[in-house]
Amino acid sequence: MPTATPLSYELLVHSIVDYAIYMLDAHGRIVSWNKGAERILGYRPDEVIGQSAAMFYPAAERRAHREEYALAIAARVGRHAEEAWRVRKNGHRFWAYVALDAIRDEHGELIGYAKMLRDMTDRRMAEEKLRESERRFRLFVNSVSDCAICMLNVEGLVTEWNHGVRRVNGFQAEDVVGRHYATFFAPEDVETGLPRRLLDEARAEGKAAAECLQMRSDGSRFEACVIVDAVHDQSNRLLGFALVIRDVSERRDSERHLEEARAQLFQAQKIEALGQLTSGIAHDFNNLLQGIIGSLEVARLRAGQGVLPDTVRFIDNAHSAADRAATLTHRLLAFARRQPLVTRSVDVRESILGMEQLLRQTIGESITLRLDFPREPCLVLCDPHHFESSLLNLAINARDAMRDGGLLAITIGQLDNAGSPPQVPHLARGRYVAIAISDNGCGMDEATLKRAMDPFFTTKPKDHGTGLGLSMVYGFAVQSGGSVRIRSEPGRGTTVTLYLPTGQATESVAVPEPPRPRKLEGQPTILLVEDEPAVREPVALRLREMGFAVIEADNGYRGLEILRSPQPLDLAIADIGLPGINGRMMIDKAPPHRQGLRVLFTTGYADSWVLQQGPPLREGMDMLTKPFDMGALLSKIYTLAGVD
Repeated sequence: MPTATPLSYELLVHSIVDYAIYMLDAHGRIVSWNKGAERILGYRPDEVIGQSAAMFYPAAERRAHREEYALAIAARVGRHAEEAWRVRKNGHRFWAYVALDAIRDEHGELIGYAKMLRDMTDRRMAEEKLRESERRFRLFVNSVSDCAICMLNVEGLVTEWNHGVRRVNGFQAEDVVGRHYATFFAPEDVETGLPRRLLDEARAEGKAAAECLQMRSDGSRFEACVIVDAVHDQSNRLLGFALVIRDVSERRDSERHLEEARAQLFQAQKIEALGQLTSGIAHDFNNLLQGIIGSLEVARLRAGQGVLPDTVRFIDNAHSAADRAATLTHRLLAFARRQPLVTRSVDVRESILGMEQLLRQTIGESITLRLDFPREPCLVLCDPHHFESSLLNLAINARDAMRDGGLLAITIGQLDNAGSPPQVPHLARGRYVAIAISDNGCGMDEATLKRAMDPFFTTKPKDHGTGLGLSMVYGFAVQSGGSVRIRSEPGRGTTVTLYLPTGQATESVAVPEPPRPRKLEGQPTILLVEDEPAVREPVALRLREMGFAVIEADNGYRGLEILRSPQPLDLAIADIGLPGINGRMMIDKAPPHRQGLRVLFTTGYADSWVLQQGPPLREGMDMLTKPFDMGALLSKIYTLAGVD
C-alpha cells in the first residue's frame, strides 16, 4: 500500500486554516501547532509549544481537570471527542468541537496524541435557532475515520488517502490511489463536469464545495458534502488539493422526517383550532336547542289544550331559535372550510358587530371585549368568510395570551397610504381600512415577534392549543390586496392590525320576499330522496299542498330504481349525504333518458365544500343548504322547473 511522505502530511495539516490541529506528547504537552490553531486560538507556536493543552480550557474546567480526564479516556479507548467552551488568547470564549486521538508506536506504546479543534460558535447559534444539526467536520489525518480525506495532485489524481475513505466510500487504497477523484462521483455528475469545476474553483478561489451524490465501491450511492481545498507551499506554488468527503444521508433523512412532522403538526393545529371554536360556541348552541325543544313541548301541550295563541307564539320562538342555530352552524362551517377567496364589498363594521356575541363566547367571561367603531360604514374588498375566520383566530390568540383575564379591543380606522414615504412599508399606495385587534396579555419579545408569521412556529404549551397561526391571517390579508402589522412588547400585550383595501359602496338591492304559497297549474312530478323522515315528510306534505305530485324515496338505491323506471319526472330533490350511494352518485348513475332531469341537491355541509368533492354542477342543477324554509325551497323549485 502506498504511504504518504511526512512532508505531504505536514503540508496537508498546515494548509487547513479552519481547524486547529496540533500534537501532544504522552504527558499532554503541545509539541506542534498548525496555522489553523494560530488563527483560532490566537497563540503563536512559540507561546504554546511545551505548554499543557489545558491552557485553552475555562478556569472551572481546569480546576476540574477536564484535560487530564480527556487524555485518560483517549489513552484507554483510543479516542475522546466533545463539544465544549474554550478560551482564546484574548480571553474570549468560543464553542468548539474538540477531538483527541491516542497515537501509539508499532509496539502499542503510547507516544502522544493528535488533537483537532474547530470553532463551532456560529454553527451552534444556527443549531439553536433552526433546531437541527448542520455539517460537522472532524478533520484528522490517518486517525480520523468520520470523513474521507485524500490528497490530490494538480490533475486531480489521488496520491494519499486516509482510512475514512474505506469507511465512507468503501474503497481500498489500491482502488483509489493513482486514479482520478471523479471515481467517487455519480456518473451523471461526471458527465456534467462537476469534478472538474470543483478543481477549477478551488484553484482560483482556494476552496470549493458541493453537495452531490457519491459512489461506494459496491455501486450504491449516498448524499455527500464534498470540499476541495487548494494546498500551496511557502512560495504559494500549488502542490495539489485536499479533498474531504462526508456522508450527509442521515441528515437529509432527518430533514425529510422533520418536514413531514411539521406538516402533520400544522394539520393538527388546524384541527385543534376548529375544536376550540366548536367548544366556544357549544354553550350558545345548546341554549338554542333547549329553546327549540322547550318551545315545541309547550306548543304541543297548548295545542292539545286548544290554546291557539300560545301554540303559535311558542312555535315562532322555536323557529327563531332554529334560525339562530343555523347562523351559528354556517359560521362554523365557513371558519373550517378551505376555499378560494370570493372577494366582494364588505362592511367590516357590521360584520364584526354581527359576530360580537360569538366573540364574547370565544374569549370567555374573564376577558372584556371593547369595540371602537366609527358610525359610518367601513367598506373593504375581501372574502367575508375568511375575514371572520381571521378575526376569530386573532381573538383566540389574544385569549390565550390573557390567561388571567384582560381586555380585548377591536378598533376600526382609515389609512391613506398614498404619501411619500408611505405610512406602512411594503403596502401598496392607496386607501385602506385598518382593523386593530389589541390585547394586554403577555406579549412577545423581539425574537418571537420575528418568527410570529412562521406557520410552524408556536410558543404555546401543548395543552393550551395553538390556533391556525398568524400565517393564515397574513395570507388572507395579502391575497386581499392588504397586509398585516404586529406590534408587541413583553408584559404589555400585542396589537395585530389588518389593512384591507377600501371597497366601493354598492347600490342596495332589495331582498326578495319568499314566494307566496300558491297552487300550480297542472301537477309537476317531483322525486324526493331523503333518508331522514323528519326532513322528508314535512317537505313532501307541503309540496303536495302546493300542487306537486311527490314520489318519496328514503335512500339512494330506491331513488335510482325510480330514475331507471319509465315514471315521468319533472324534478328531483336529492340529499347529498345519503347513506350508501349518496345523492350526487345516484344522479350520476341515472340512465340516459334522465340526463336532462332538473335536480336540486340539499346538504347539511357548506355548499362550497360539497362542490369541491366532485365535478361541477351542470346546467339544470342547483344546491340548497340545510336548514331551509319552504320559501327558499319553493324559490329554487320554481326556478328549476321553469314555473313563473
